[in-house]
Amino acid sequence: MNKIAIVTLLATILLSASASTAVEDSTFAVGETWAFGQEIDLMEEVSSEISELESNITELMESEEAEMVKNASGLELKSFDLGNQAILGFYYTGEVIDNFDNMIHMQTEQSLYSHTVLGTKFTSMFPAEGEHELRLNVKCEEEDYNEEEDDCENPQIKLLDNITGEPLVLEELDTEIGGSMHYVAKITQDTWWTQDTHELAKTQITITLAASGGVTIKNVPNITRNGVSILEGGDDGEEPEFECVDGSDVIPFYWANDGYADCNDGSDEPGNGYDFECDNGDTYPMDYVNDGIWHCENGEDEGEAEEGNSEPFSVCDENEEAKEATCYETIDIKLETAVFEMGAEASINLLFDFGDNPMNVMDLPLEENKYWEGQLDRLTVSGDIGGQIDIAKPQLSLCPDLDCDQLPEMQELYSELTNSIQELHDSEEFSITVDRDGDGLPDVITEWNDLFPMYIPETWMDEIFQEIADQIACEDDESAQEGEDCDETAEEEFEKLNLRIENNRFAFGPYALHEIEDFESLPYAFETGEKDSAKASDGTTYEGYQILPTDRCSENNPNREDEDCDRDEDEDDDGNDDGTGVVPGSRAGEDESEDYDECEGDPFCDSEIIWFHNADTGHPAYINMDMPNLREDGYTIEMMPIDSAVAEAQVNANADTDNPEKTTLIDLSNDEIVEDSALPGFGIMAAGASLLFVSRKFRS
Repeated sequence: MNKIAIVTLLATILLSASASTAVEDSTFAVGETWAFGQEIDLMEEVSSEISELESNITELMESEEAEMVKNASGLELKSFDLGNQAILGFYYTGEVIDNFDNMIHMQTEQSLYSHTVLGTKFTSMFPAEGEHELRLNVKCEEEDYNEEEDDCENPQIKLLDNITGEPLVLEELDTEIGGSMHYVAKITQDTWWTQDTHELAKTQITITLAASGGVTIKNVPNITRNGVSILEGGDDGEEPEFECVDGSDVIPFYWANDGYADCNDGSDEPGNGYDFECDNGDTYPMDYVNDGIWHCENGEDEGEAEEGNSEPFSVCDENEEAKEATCYETIDIKLETAVFEMGAEASINLLFDFGDNPMNVMDLPLEENKYWEGQLDRLTVSGDIGGQIDIAKPQLSLCPDLDCDQLPEMQELYSELTNSIQELHDSEEFSITVDRDGDGLPDVITEWNDLFPMYIPETWMDEIFQEIADQIACEDDESAQEGEDCDETAEEEFEKLNLRIENNRFAFGPYALHEIEDFESLPYAFETGEKDSAKASDGTTYEGYQILPTDRCSENNPNREDEDCDRDEDEDDDGNDDGTGVVPGSRAGEDESEDYDECEGDPFCDSEIIWFHNADTGHPAYINMDMPNLREDGYTIEMMPIDSAVAEAQVNANADTDNPEKTTLIDLSNDEIVEDSALPGFGIMAAGASLLFVSRKFRS
């Protein structure tokens, strides 16, 4: 293994929890705790926009149009409730666990979480599911009729059940729309320090990422006419056409019955012996075409098509003398439900054991521009890594008994996946077998649970391990060492690494790096910066130092050898290790020109956490979290010490990587409803639009 890479990894990880450092010549009390943290209510950031939206909705529902819909049909939005949450939190905690076996055991946790939960419930009066034959009466009273403008200023509209002739029977309907997204990142570090010298002997790090989310809609009305949703308004974007009977020409539909013969056979005009034929075979005289009234059931005689027709209640009986019209429509109401949920997690566990030569991670007391170094003579590492993606089978109202596996489309998908996996299994060049039952054969996929949860890695990753072993094997003529003197140590070290899969996770070790032939001690070095200070909101001033990994060429190194350190950049970038132990990413080797365009769209990318430590205890004194991509002008969180019990309660409630949801989708079933408010639902919007359309048509 590259020793520079090892030192870099160690430095990065160790400093992530450098507060776990004991004080020289002092003893930490078991049970001692410290904590920092802050939570931000992101909904406060958009509170003004939400208030404006609610005001606009309320104004809309109090409009004359809304009142007309209620009076005409009884359809009413009675109330609504919004349950929205959006929080972002960061907490850092530490505790002295015990002091057994001449060791001080400390544990620190860094927790970052974000939770967004949106839930809307609205209650309305709405017809029951099923088919409804409707009758719409539109009448203009004499006092409301304007003869000069031939217009009715206040038409009287009533929506009735066409079978009974009575007002519609309505039920109270609760409709819910909700969604959530949860993200948790946690770094837990256990450290063991010698009681006599207070140096780091062993550390175990667990880095865990977890995310979950989902969308739920319940009882959303879907109104269809002739199998087409009433909300799919408008035509298909194409100008309707009229085809001449003799097939000689195709003309714009509005040219039919316009007084001019455009077809050679005159079939587009009345009086030439031709009738207009509807799609269902019914025929009507040509003078019925483009007369403003549907005679064909789908309106073909008016240039309408079965697909894309957006004009409900277009079949009407009109009485111009009485200034009255009765229109008819048949609709089908379904209450749609859809639930989509998913989750994902990934974690890495690492254990570093420095044996009888522990690391001097923090040389206390801290001072400005202080430099210290050491040699890592012993290092044993082990760990594992893995994760999974779990997408719950969608629950849709269109699935029989909510079992979407029975849909023909899903069965076809499963069949295709099975065939594809079989082809990979049979491939001589790239053989992969998805084998969950361990019989050595590809699994047959028949249901959603055969796919999820999907583990990272899957069991077929054994193929990769075998490929690595083949590449380093001395007896293989096609190995990476072909034509070279075989280094049998590579094969031996690979075996010692003990790379394996356990419980769907990669695992390795324990692996003693210091037992490798020709192993050299790994140098490390740290330094402090200038003294930092920050004033809390209560006026308290905190002082401390940042601790950074560095190298022996640091200006703070009193034993710096200028001759070895004064080298050109080309010499640094040749990829050769010169033995100085330069840590990539340290201050001495930073590359300020790095491009971070890949951060676009990621609010946490390029975020930076900076803290400085108390000079005497090593505990954090102040933490600053900078998230430049969270919003346009960035976002900065400053954290001062807080009560450990407060931090622990927040972490337990919001940063559980085994269950990243802060809560499930907001349950509004028992929540208090906001009266005298309204939120338009899909079905109500559709019904209201229909009534308004008829009103405008009658007035014109």
